[in-house]
Amino acid sequence: MCASCLIGAIAALLCTACSKDTTADRLKGKWQLQTVEAEGVRHRVDTAWYNFQSESLFMYQIYQPAARRYVYTYGYKTQPDDRTLRLQLANYTIKVKDFLPLTDWPSGVRTFRVEHVDGRQLRLESDGRRYVFRRY
Repeated sequence: MCASCLIGAIAALLCTACSKDTTADRLKGKWQLQTVEAEGVRHRVDTAWYNFQSESLFMYQIYQPAARRYVYTYGYKTQPDDRTLRLQLANYTIKVKDFLPLTDWPSGVRTFRVEHVDGRQLRLESDGRRYVFRRY
């Protein structure tokens, strides 16, 4: 009985040791932006989402309450390493030049430093701003 428990425990340890839980895996899914912190000031946000759909695609979605509509576009995601996230908007549902004024992005390409990601929270930093998301 004890030997079979020991074998089961060793097998479980080997399985978890072999699984590679990368930042890319933990990013998958929809994330709602909660706060943006810049120059010591925290701004609450609840109308923007990042949806990491695959290894290379993402969607940026914004709700416009006054118009009662969602505006979204797709783009590309690359991760040179576990702490770097590069997002590039594409001219898909809306031209990048028309989408940018709805965001705080200076251009259609943005590089973030991944400060933290787990099953519930994502923290990104770029250009001196910290973005805190919750899994949606």
